[in-house]
Amino acid sequence: MSELLNLAEWGVKRALELGADEAEVFISAYVSREVYSEGTRLKAVTSDSQSVQVRAAKGRRVAAAVATSASREVLEDAVKRAVDMAAKAEEDPHWKGLPDPERPRHSWVGFDEGVATVEIEWMAQLARDAVAEVQRDPRLKVSSIGVGTGFGRRAIANSRGVAVEERGTRSGISASLKAGDGSGSYWISSRSLVRDYYPVLEEAARLALDSSKAEKLGETLKGGVLFRARTFVMLLGSLLVPALSAMNVLEGLSPLAGKLGQKVLGNLTIFDDGTLPGGLGTSIFDDEGVARRRTVLAEEGVLKSYLHNTYTARRMEVESTGNASRGMGAVGISPSNFFVAGGESSEKDLEAEASVVAEGYLLSVHTVNPVTGNFSVVISNPYLVKCGDLVPVKPLAVSGNIYQVAELIKPARRVRETATGFYAPDTLIGGLTVTG
Repeated sequence: MSELLNLAEWGVKRALELGADEAEVFISAYVSREVYSEGTRLKAVTSDSQSVQVRAAKGRRVAAAVATSASREVLEDAVKRAVDMAAKAEEDPHWKGLPDPERPRHSWVGFDEGVATVEIEWMAQLARDAVAEVQRDPRLKVSSIGVGTGFGRRAIANSRGVAVEERGTRSGISASLKAGDGSGSYWISSRSLVRDYYPVLEEAARLALDSSKAEKLGETLKGGVLFRARTFVMLLGSLLVPALSAMNVLEGLSPLAGKLGQKVLGNLTIFDDGTLPGGLGTSIFDDEGVARRRTVLAEEGVLKSYLHNTYTARRMEVESTGNASRGMGAVGISPSNFFVAGGESSEKDLEAEASVVAEGYLLSVHTVNPVTGNFSVVISNPYLVKCGDLVPVKPLAVSGNIYQVAELIKPARRVRETATGFYAPDTLIGGLTVTG
């Protein structure tokens, strides 16, 4: 048992001594290191962060307190604040208690000793080598190259018997390059140590060089847009994931409320899988200590489930899906590894059906409306499909409503890992408006 878990269990005991009926303590410690360039000049940044979050309940009155240091003195103060606030809080008629302990459903641990012990000097040399590789091509300039690693531990204990802890690591390389007036960016992430920067540089260079030749579209199109897997999941992450959150469903902020069992997402099959070996979102437990699992959210377009934490699951009288997340004391809901299943078409077949191909980034994605399904985003590196060729064009705006065009969504066969915790195929969405 680690020092963090011992401390969490002590905090739970102290909360009960102070009068709480139920208590939960979440403690995390995380170290991140990054070497990045501004142009070709390298900088190094390291951070060592800790977080303490306490939930205390007296009857149906619940409160939370947070702190940014994992010491007994700081935890005791947070426990006292949580218990005091719970005594004065308004009753929540839907509160049905903290989660009960349960056995894990898989055993894969995403911890790589190489990530946790790598020296910052090694990271700096990798970044220098990547910069030098870019400089071999006179057409390219470096905007930024980054090499990052992180490792940490979580501990969760509650008064119902939950007592779990877990270690994790993450590593990645990113590059943003310029070529004339064009630019391109790419990145990779892994739970193990990333050493090879060539795939990152090659993709960023391709996008930058292509966009340097881009011309303005100069018209408005109505038709299909083939979103590469990475741009597709950027759209889903802001548009569909919030709609699948049971908390948003309960608060009237989801267009999917009351639609379980209905065909609402075309022919898409979507699931969340927190047990995937190697997944960026894989863990043994969620942030309440509930075991991660695989949850089918939609099957051939039919809505099967929402994403739940313990609170929303008990309100809806279902089982938690193991998707609790933490933020500033509040227990929210987030996906783990989010999958869109492949379809029947090849990527080349979908290109032939598309008017535009969306690569690079989606800009202004934060402006989409998950309550209505409306979206209007800008593609950073688009291509016009012309006589079977992909012709680079200047950034384009794409708009539509995900539910109105649901029947026109066609995923390709091959599911790709997108270095974001989302897994999806290149996907054609028809009936969209494209301007540029």
